[in-house]
Amino acid sequence: MAPTESADRVVERMLGTSFPEASYSVIQDAARATADVALRREPTEADAQAFAARFRGQLLPVEEPPIATPRSGSTRERRPDSRRRPWSPFRRRREEDERREARRQEALIAAGQRRMELLSRAMNDPDLAETVFLGDAGLGAPMTPERRRQFLYVRAVYENMVLSWATGAVPWKDLFVQVRAFLQNPVVRDYWYATRGERAGLAADSPEAEVAHMIDSLVQDLEEAEFDEWWIVGRPPGEQDF
Repeated sequence: MAPTESADRVVERMLGTSFPEASYSVIQDAARATADVALRREPTEADAQAFAARFRGQLLPVEEPPIATPRSGSTRERRPDSRRRPWSPFRRRREEDERREARRQEALIAAGQRRMELLSRAMNDPDLAETVFLGDAGLGAPMTPERRRQFLYVRAVYENMVLSWATGAVPWKDLFVQVRAFLQNPVVRDYWYATRGERAGLAADSPEAEVAHMIDSLVQDLEEAEFDEWWIVGRPPGEQDF
């Protein structure tokens, strides 16, 4: 059964659909304000007025009135306290791109959360764990129930790393450092070798493919290193050759 969305999340989606011109941050603020009143206590008329005063100018775009041609001998100046901004196709395009990116990030996070929930259920239920393909069982140690749970946990950590980078929560260089330490565990190495086949068909420009390529290169560097200081193996992404 699909996970049930929280009431806060439903309100956020409703506002996003009703006010597509609003920025994602404003939608989030308005959803929280709605939930704080309507879902947690009995709302009052004062609450409605306060909400309208706070969000009317943010949820609904301010339309520019048509500029009339001034009559001969007269001038028409905008009041200095006017808060309206001139319409610009470049600003509109930028705002649309920002909303599109915000919704993409939202979808990535929601999908990642659902994936973590499914993996967590599989780790806690041996019958469900049997339904998850975890690579070639002939590689490394036998696929015992304990081993399967370990692989499921490694997969959950790995997918969380990919999601953290794809959503901008973790910079690429920091991800490199985390992965290098992650690979010191032999179970992680066994998982990586066993699941190589399922990563072969990834789109080259997908976040997981980019992270997988970095890990493959780092695994090779670690295997070929002739010293024990693993924490200096590999070149952190972004460093220039001199």
